[in-house]
Amino acid sequence: MKGYNVYSRIQQLKEKGFKKATVAKQLHINRRTVDKYWSMSVEDYEKQFKNVCRASALDEHQDQIIHWLRDYPTLSAAQVCDWLKEYYNEYYSERTVSRYVKVLRDEYNLKKSPNPRDYEAVPELPMGQQMQVDFGKKNLHNITGGTTAVYVAAFVLAHSRYKYTEIQSRPFTASDLVAICYRCFRYMGGMPQELVFDQDSIVCVSENDGDIIYTYEFEKFRKSCKLDVYLCRGADPESKGKVENVVKYVKGNFLENRLYVDDDTLNASAISWLERTGNAKEHGTTKRIPAEVFREERDYLRPLPECPQLQGAYVLRNVRKDNTILYNSNRYSVPLGTYNNQKEVQIEERKGVLYISTVFGDPICEHRIGSGRGKLIQNTSHRRDRSRAIDKFQNQLDERMEHKATEFLQLLREEKNRYSRDQFTILQNLLDTYDRSAVLEAIEFCMRNRIYSANTVKDYLEHQSRQKKSDTDTQQQAIRIPLDDARYHIQTQKRPLDVYARIGGGRQ
Repeated sequence: MKGYNVYSRIQQLKEKGFKKATVAKQLHINRRTVDKYWSMSVEDYEKQFKNVCRASALDEHQDQIIHWLRDYPTLSAAQVCDWLKEYYNEYYSERTVSRYVKVLRDEYNLKKSPNPRDYEAVPELPMGQQMQVDFGKKNLHNITGGTTAVYVAAFVLAHSRYKYTEIQSRPFTASDLVAICYRCFRYMGGMPQELVFDQDSIVCVSENDGDIIYTYEFEKFRKSCKLDVYLCRGADPESKGKVENVVKYVKGNFLENRLYVDDDTLNASAISWLERTGNAKEHGTTKRIPAEVFREERDYLRPLPECPQLQGAYVLRNVRKDNTILYNSNRYSVPLGTYNNQKEVQIEERKGVLYISTVFGDPICEHRIGSGRGKLIQNTSHRRDRSRAIDKFQNQLDERMEHKATEFLQLLREEKNRYSRDQFTILQNLLDTYDRSAVLEAIEFCMRNRIYSANTVKDYLEHQSRQKKSDTDTQQQAIRIPLDDARYHIQTQKRPLDVYARIGGGRQ
């Protein structure tokens, strides 16, 4: 029901003497909507909603937006704005979308129950000083119809509010945290002076009254990168309120109502979301766009160290049935047979090269990182080696022909490389049917005429076979009775005519 239609129906029912509560119930709208339109004149209605009319371009998506609002009650106007960009490549002012969504919620009684959380304001920190890290968890519907729990790691630079996130379908370990931190630094092109964490078990073993004991993997990473680490006290969310909001933002704006396919697909979409919305949207507190502020803050970040000793900083990938793994939305090949022997492999990216090894660290292969998405990066050595079987087949045929057709077999393979197996099969069948000398004679004919085809060999043999049969038939037809053989010269007895007359009844 359009806005003016709602206003008109309310005024009609009001003139008939209905009460506000009855009007709201009959029209299936919110009581506050009735209150708003109850005493409003037509002129006031047009004046008040002229800005909404400017958003008429959104009307073409109205059914879809209403569908989203009904199916996902927690959907925010900001998320609707992002989804319009993602699914329709339509860019609208967030204020315009917010007003439009508010009107739809009022008209269709689509309530939203916000869950706000307040934080104490803290002074702004200098550029490159601090990065806050936090974790979250959310259940997503998956493609099989069930649900999958995903775990979120969120990072944010305290000054610019520039964000990074990774998501996976299993709880984080200390090794996972180290690997994600290192990828986050590479994504941002440098490291801050300080990291802020909760007292999480994957970061520290014990707070020990200030003498913090870190996990082995994280301590090794902290020392190699020379990072200061600040662990928040219990019940002190304001110490890292910025990243608390980022986790909420990732879960509410990106993950909310999203379908889970796999970790790689989810993380590729998350990076796109960061570039499209997470870091491209004006921040509500600073009133600046994080991506623009980050261009200045990047110069204050410390350079990345070389960390080959980070043996714990690896990622595991499942090997697919076609002997490939997924990494950053591209497929990378592994040697044939890996899927049957090694269901899971370890991957690590260094200097633009993806290193793939067993979970025990034994090298398997490596690839240059491919650009773009949806590509297959494959080593030629990982393709099925069909030449060995063809070589064996060729050698067997050569032996059957006493190595008198070696040159012909090689030329045949070069001439008809794609069909060499089919050609060799024809020759094998001919050797089973005809005498070897006849086959060699046919091959010699083909060599003289520079015809390298097993079908020609077959045609030659069949022609020769028909010719021999024809000659045999002719010889049989040419046999004549010998003139000098007395057995073939018999004199028949001649009787007088009266003998036949007596036999016929005596008549002559």
